[in-house]
Amino acid sequence: MKKPGKLLKSKATFTRDELANLLEDLAARVRDGELTLGQGKGQVSMDLPETFTVEMEVQNTGKRVLKRELELEIEWPIEADGTPLEGRDPRAGFTVN
Repeated sequence: MKKPGKLLKSKATFTRDELANLLEDLAARVRDGELTLGQGKGQVSMDLPETFTVEMEVQNTGKRVLKRELELEIEWPIEADGTPLEGRDPRAGFTVN
């Protein structure tokens, strides 16, 4: 198991359709319970639990150019070997329309 810290960081530009496809691919992997991100040596593979803690934030950012940022953070506890621990926190404040 790797120590706490960043395992993968990536940044890219997508069209709306490409982003929708990426999110659909992520959703399919979440449903399957396994997710691999990246390629080669930088690849990170994860077994996923049944429940997650999710935090969503929308804000305006930027100094010269105003930008809108949507941040979706998904967390779950793991064993030292990376195996997910099951837990359940109550859901509150989430709707997507």
